Amino acid sequence: MSEANIEPLFDVLIKPRWADQDSMGHINHVQYFRYLEESRVEWLEQAGFGMGGGIDEFGLIMAAVGLNFRKEWHHPGLLRGKAWVLRIGNSSFSLKQCLYSEDGNELVADGESTLVCVNREHRPIPLPESARGHLQAHLLVP
Repeated sequence: MSEANIEPLFDVLIKPRWADQDSMGHINHVQYFRYLEESRVEWLEQAGFGMGGGIDEFGLIMAAVGLNFRKEWHHPGLLRGKAWVLRIGNSSFSLKQCLYSEDGNELVADGESTLVCVNREHRPIPLPESARGHLQAHLLVP
């Protein structure tokens, strides 16, 4: 199934800052990773996933991330960060993350990230069933 048929895991509006531009006048490539991180963290907070800080039973750490730059972007244009689940493993899951124009018509960047569920000692643990169920609802089936 394609992204058009599956509701995104999250859909977050991102406001690039003027200082995010580089000397060529477009948003610097490093900022795209920050935008994806901001959208993931907002989702994690809203979904109630472990966020660390010593009070949660589990947390998520980034194991891998990659990004394809599809279009230059400029301040003050808003971006929309979306994600879908690509794979759910025992203790990890992979996301397809995308940055679009505010209206969703232009793909600006896309890539994959893998997150691992860990305990307080940062050792991998199985994904809780509640998290697995939440992720399953947004899984892109090949």
